[in-house]
Amino acid sequence: MKRISTLFLLLLFFLQIQAQKQHGAGLIDLEPEGITSIITDVSLSPDNKTLVMSGVGGRAYLYDVSVKGKINQIWKNISISGLSSGAICTFSSDGKYILLRGMVSTTAKVKSVLFSKYNKAWQKTDDASILDAASGKELLSLSNVYAISISGNSLFVSDKDGFKFYSLPDGKLIKSKEVEDNEYAAISPSGKYIVESWDADKDAFKNTPSIVRRKTELKNAYRAKKILVIYETANLDKPIAISNDEIDVVTNAQFSPDEKMVYLQMQLAGEENSTTPNPYIYQRVNLATGEIDKSFGVKGNYCKTNFSTGKTSSLVAGGNIGLLKQIRIQGEENKEEFSAFETRYKMFKLSTLYTPVALASNSSLAYVYYEKQLFEWDYTILKKYFKKAAMATDEELAVTVDSLLDATLADANSKLAKDIKKYSITGTYIMDITLIGPKGAVSTVFCESDEKTNIPMQNTLKDLIRKQLFDIGLPKEKKLKFRYTFQL
Repeated sequence: MKRISTLFLLLLFFLQIQAQKQHGAGLIDLEPEGITSIITDVSLSPDNKTLVMSGVGGRAYLYDVSVKGKINQIWKNISISGLSSGAICTFSSDGKYILLRGMVSTTAKVKSVLFSKYNKAWQKTDDASILDAASGKELLSLSNVYAISISGNSLFVSDKDGFKFYSLPDGKLIKSKEVEDNEYAAISPSGKYIVESWDADKDAFKNTPSIVRRKTELKNAYRAKKILVIYETANLDKPIAISNDEIDVVTNAQFSPDEKMVYLQMQLAGEENSTTPNPYIYQRVNLATGEIDKSFGVKGNYCKTNFSTGKTSSLVAGGNIGLLKQIRIQGEENKEEFSAFETRYKMFKLSTLYTPVALASNSSLAYVYYEKQLFEWDYTILKKYFKKAAMATDEELAVTVDSLLDATLADANSKLAKDIKKYSITGTYIMDITLIGPKGAVSTVFCESDEKTNIPMQNTLKDLIRKQLFDIGLPKEKKLKFRYTFQL
């Protein structure tokens, strides 16, 4: 009888292991079930025992990940107010609440301002929601906010009116403070500090010593730059420090546990005409002095720092028009050496748009979500991994390439658009183009012409197209033929 029980337990253990898919040493697909939404972010609770996912259409899912290699759903909420485009999600420092803030608020917009000859860059607003972490119940829903953060049982909100404080879990408004030209602001977990992003027209910005020394840059700084203002929460009438240099548009902030530093996710809106795929930077500022730590800085988006391990995760885009994405995990001591989880964004397949990651405390584990798969990744064992998206059909790939060409021709800074302008190519040209993997090089180009076709211009355009690469994830030696009509 004892032997039968032992065999049964071994079989049960084997079946549980088979429920997850091992991808070699250091990588397990936990295969979460019941996900019907595009997941935009994942976050671990402070004790590492639960993981929350937030998704498009006002959805959130909580899982038990306390046992390595296993996952069990605790609850799901598929009727959260707003958040149609998904949300970034974080736990409060005590693990009691889950904060959800819409993805639109993680970006900046350059716009014209009345009575100003310069365009200005502003953080966008979106919906936000607070959930009870134990039950998934929505406690409070907010609209048109820049940011939300929690200190104890107090919710701090930054919106266009200024600052607001709500009590939790009842969601009642405690107090508010009007702040002119307010944007991103956040409260530290202890409630001691509030940091705020100020617009460049503020007098304090004009008097910042580093700006004064570089007066020639001030004209451009007015367009998109900010400064960080640091308050003690007990006195919001006068800041205790101002950043010693300009910063870019803040879209997220994270305080160190000792509250000596604040880590800022920023969009380089001062480079609104830049063609770089990574116009984001992650820096830290000393809360007592406002000094920007020039020794620390990460180029990338959706950055998160795990202070127990000293590791920072970042999303870096690459490839043609940002089709390749790489999650990097690195320590500040050696920024050139990092672990990488690389994925590919497929146009018209929105499940590949995001690759959110959460770093576990006091370990080398990370949880990476990609296209309905949740990977438990030991980034010290497996330092490099490339995950291809499921292969699209030839019709879908043709539509993808068509859209890439549309975007390239519409971008005046692209090499193809510049060359077309350089050679003064005009007219309508129909071409059958064949690509070959893996790099998406142009294999053949056949032109359809008639008596009205400008043959010399057609041949010049044909030569330009033959030099293009369309990196859309074609397997090696696979060919894709599509027809494109150039209207120039």
